[in-house]
This record gives sequence, C-alpha cells and structure tokens, in this order.
Amino acid sequence: MGISWLEVSGKKILYVDYRGISGAEASLRQLREAIEIEKKSSGNLLMLQNYEGTFANEEFVAEIKKLGPQVADKLAKNAVVGITGIKKLFLSAYSRLSGETLRTFDTEEQAKAWLVAD
Repeated sequence: MGISWLEVSGKKILYVDYRGISGAEASLRQLREAIEIEKKSSGNLLMLQNYEGTFANEEFVAEIKKLGPQVADKLAKNAVVGITGIKKLFLSAYSRLSGETLRTFDTEEQAKAWLVAD
C-alpha cells in the first residue's frame, strides 16, 4: 500500500496502491495525498491505481467526484486494477461521462502495458 513512482519502459507512472488500507479515513488520506501529487504534476501524467481487495464507501466516492475534476487535465492515462462486476460498469460509465482517459484492467501488468503504449 502507499504511493510511489514506477518506471516502465522509460516512462514514469504514479502508482497509488490502496490494498491493505482499512478504514475510510486512511483511504481518504491516501486519496488526498495522491491528488496533491497530481496537482503538482506538469501534466501528461500516467497513473495506476490498485483497489484489489478494497471496498469503496460513500465518503470515498464523494471525495473522488469532488477532487477528480481538479486534476483531470493533468492525467494523460489512468489505469485501474481491482474493480470488478457492477463497480467496473459504473466506473466505465463515469469515465465516458467525465471524458477522463481511464481504463480498468484485470492485472497490473496489463495496466502498465497500456499506460506506456503510444
């Protein structure tokens, strides 16, 4: 869990790992930290978020909806792992409506390959 930078095929990816975080406050703290990093980015940011084994709560979703638009112009691509079933459908619909370049993947390897592809 945590936030770190990965380098894949010579490209930097902001990696936000929510696995193992328990409690709404800890996940909100990590979300806000990631948003601050995104705000400081010069743009064209590649981001990978891993939600495997986590559960979204209303407060977290509301915070993403509030803060996400503040950094949408910073993201070139946003890959998400660990979202399945109906949640995946909702996330895809949100992506289309918001215009955000976001895709869901089954594995981190698939997500990384998409992020670094031109």
